[in-house]
Amino acid sequence: MEKQEQATAVDQQYLWAVGLDTDAFPPDALIGDRYRVISSQIVVDTDAYSLPELPLEFQTYVVSYLKLSRLSLHLPRPYGLLLMGEELSISEIFLLENVPIDRKGNLCPTLTEVWAEASALRQINLLWQVLNLWQPLAEQNMARTLIDPKLVRVDGMWVRLLELQADVAAVHISQLGDIWVQWLDLAKPEIAEPIAEFFYSLGRGEYDINSAISYLDRMSLKVMENRPLTVRIASASDEGQQRPHNEDACYPDVKRQKRSEQVESLRDRLAIVCDGLGGHEGGEVASSLAIKTLEQQLKTLLQQAENDPDFSAQGFIAQLEMVARVVNNQIVAINDQQQRQAQQRMGTTLVMAVMPRPNGNNSNEVYVMHVGDSRLYCVTKDNLRQVTLDDDVATRETTLGYNFYAYSSQRIDGGALIQALGTRGSDMLVPRVQRFFIDEDCLLLLCSDGLSDFDRVEQIYDGYLLPVVSENKPLDRSCQDLIDKANELNGHDNITVALMRCRFTPADADEYLVIENNIPTSIHIAEEDVDTEDIQPEPRDPAGALVLTSPDSTDSEDTEFEIRDMGKNIDINSAKTEFAVPKQTNSTFIIILILVALILGSGLAAMQFPQVKNWVRQNLPTSLQRFVPE
Repeated sequence: MEKQEQATAVDQQYLWAVGLDTDAFPPDALIGDRYRVISSQIVVDTDAYSLPELPLEFQTYVVSYLKLSRLSLHLPRPYGLLLMGEELSISEIFLLENVPIDRKGNLCPTLTEVWAEASALRQINLLWQVLNLWQPLAEQNMARTLIDPKLVRVDGMWVRLLELQADVAAVHISQLGDIWVQWLDLAKPEIAEPIAEFFYSLGRGEYDINSAISYLDRMSLKVMENRPLTVRIASASDEGQQRPHNEDACYPDVKRQKRSEQVESLRDRLAIVCDGLGGHEGGEVASSLAIKTLEQQLKTLLQQAENDPDFSAQGFIAQLEMVARVVNNQIVAINDQQQRQAQQRMGTTLVMAVMPRPNGNNSNEVYVMHVGDSRLYCVTKDNLRQVTLDDDVATRETTLGYNFYAYSSQRIDGGALIQALGTRGSDMLVPRVQRFFIDEDCLLLLCSDGLSDFDRVEQIYDGYLLPVVSENKPLDRSCQDLIDKANELNGHDNITVALMRCRFTPADADEYLVIENNIPTSIHIAEEDVDTEDIQPEPRDPAGALVLTSPDSTDSEDTEFEIRDMGKNIDINSAKTEFAVPKQTNSTFIIILILVALILGSGLAAMQFPQVKNWVRQNLPTSLQRFVPE
């Protein structure tokens, strides 16, 4: 599936200029007649429509930046590299994007500055994120960055690094313990004792990275024992303005939005979006099969996790990866059976958020698994962060260290996928699993590229996402608003969204009834009750091309029918439907209606239609069945 070309309008983004001489370039000065200095080393590109300057060859540190840019939640990404001065006195100005600068152009505070005001959960979370960055930075000889207080910044609940520093001498995680022990007096009382033990032990070198992370995992679970966390989930899907059919699928199913209709072990704990590839009887088959299989597999997996006293994050991640391969193998088998080749092979993207309860404990831990270019965003009152990274050619070229993303994305195949579920064997599949903790009220948005293309999610943050967090806007209405806005701004593809709303408050006593009553009841028509001989299939168009290049190595369903009204499709099974039909009809009303119809002579005619006759027999009391003509 190829991405659309880049959006014609971009928001002003702030860049961090490494190596900038602030005396030579004060605020409002222009660097290279293009980059305007805002303050200190913060600049903006005044010609964002043109490609940034690059040297012919990249130095080793630049390649390290590119490879580490896969950690987009926490690390900056190279934007441009300027060579200033004459031949004998050339200096470099390295421009970084995705940096910890707020929307007003100010640097985010350091970890040291926010520690005192952070909640107990956040204090644990911030330390946990630093430890999880240690190993990938050490692999690129950049771990020294984490022991420089000026470089470790905090943006909401995320640790973000301002720039990277190369290791000039050996570094060890014990140095983190030596720094953190200075913050003991400002640790929250509920964690003061275990955090003190951890800091001193870390400083003495008694922990390696994995055991240190596990210690904080247990500490977070302990704090969560006394913290309420309410999670609610809703989803919606639409075929868009240009597609004749919908190849997307999601969980919760759009026909089962009521919490009472969802499996208890998955309720309020799982959201999935799949974007099918392969056209009619291809993409929609693959995405639907993926959702059904994931639902079955995760029901078992989450039940096991809830009863497992030896639950571990590493084990759970391995099981999630195994589940992805099970789905992949099922779709591959169908492709092979139908002898589909190359671009005819059906497949699907996947983005999934799941929140297990380790050994039955309340947890604020989120696991995200994704394949392809469907995305997950985390929305808070302060910021919007894209959690996943697309599995496309441009991203691969960047994270392998070959080129800057601005140039990689200009390739003719830059937006083409490098992997999807079902297109090839599981030995070639690399599902990406990320794990993080939430420590404040937030919204997780999962979506297909019908919404995310052209940076639309970033553009609608203030008007459509922030209100869900700050004003508790209803999820069902928010899903519909996002679909409508995506059709207005994009509309070129199917659109599917799932919203996972997380609040650190107890559930309202009346919330269940409100949610159940506000969601329209779906109309379900059994397939065998409909004469399908006169129903002609709609023409279907194939999905976009899928580039099959190697990734980086380092319960029965009811048939859904649509009402066609004035050329516009209305999905009567969707949770966004604006009308509802009662599940049961009053028997007395039925009897009176039939008797009146018979008296007027129209009832007998109606009985000539087998669908009507069958429906009447099913709903009429046995004592009155004899009045129905044979």
